[in-house]
Amino acid sequence: MNNQIYDEATGWLLKHRDGELGPKDKGDFDAWLRESPQHVRAYLEMSAIWEDLPALGADWNATPDQLIARARSEDNVRPLVDTARITGAAADDRRTFPAPQASTARRAYRARFLALAAVFLVTIAGIATWYGLERDVYRTDIGEQRSILLADGSTLELNSRSQVRIRYTHAQRDVDLLEGQAIFRVAHDAARPFVVHSGITRIVAVGTQFDVYKKQAATVVTVVEGKVEVLDRAPASTAPNVLGATSLPLAPAKSGGAIFLATGEQLTIPTGKPARATTASAGDKPQPADVAAATAWTQHNLVFESSPLTEVAEEFNRYNRRPLVITDPGIANIRISGMFSSADPGLFLKFLRAQPELTVEETDREIRIGAR
Repeated sequence: MNNQIYDEATGWLLKHRDGELGPKDKGDFDAWLRESPQHVRAYLEMSAIWEDLPALGADWNATPDQLIARARSEDNVRPLVDTARITGAAADDRRTFPAPQASTARRAYRARFLALAAVFLVTIAGIATWYGLERDVYRTDIGEQRSILLADGSTLELNSRSQVRIRYTHAQRDVDLLEGQAIFRVAHDAARPFVVHSGITRIVAVGTQFDVYKKQAATVVTVVEGKVEVLDRAPASTAPNVLGATSLPLAPAKSGGAIFLATGEQLTIPTGKPARATTASAGDKPQPADVAAATAWTQHNLVFESSPLTEVAEEFNRYNRRPLVITDPGIANIRISGMFSSADPGLFLKFLRAQPELTVEETDREIRIGAR
């Protein structure tokens, strides 16, 4: 299961334990549970672990052992009886003091308690840092996909190796696509535009469904249903939102400053290039899209249509821990067509081995593609 889900479950668990859940938080928690059965599972597992923690010894992992050793060696672990205050006959009456074995046992117990307390403090501090900085960041690992229900009823589906940050305000719904690819199904709310940020490009929708893929060289926007507006990031002043982040206000649509996409259309914006600059080249204007191919990843398929080998390698590496490495620049632009399963890289490698101009060499760390 995604480690981030466990982090989120722990954050909610702490809020429950501290009694800090207000009416809004309770609604958010309910929505979080409903997003995925994995959320329910993670919360129950973390609750069980929390209940077991008081019964753990100080040696439950390496960190407490180190803390115990340090605690036992510190001068601030003082004996329970201050012998400096004992004078006269009382000092000679050993029956009034704990036996050496008992004192040692108390010191060891205290050291164990301090060690566990230190571990708890470090854990809680780490969770607090996450909760303040990353509670609205969602990510997926290699080969993992994840569906998320947002607070406004919109949903997004994250492809493999993807990351988004959600920034909602009363005036606008902002989503930063930090890496990878996602499909957005936007709940209608005319008063709050839904804006996806990918680099300097903004994609605006009110109620629609569209796919945004942030590649190394470009951002590709494909409209599945409805319409979207593609703009540049406005250099206007910013205002803090309820999470402490900033939302960039929408620039008014101007002739040449915005591009409109309808159902079945696709736009490719080169990385770092303003969207309005795409109007200068007919090849960069909205094009008819193969929507089924653009969204095939939701069915764990990869579709290529005369795609250069470099692009194919980039896509392949999103789903596999052993990256595909092109060792000969001369084959970088070989064109590949076909549909392959992202869950079965072996079939794709079999296809590459069948190409007369290519060689395939596998190692434990990578897959080398060279010229024959």
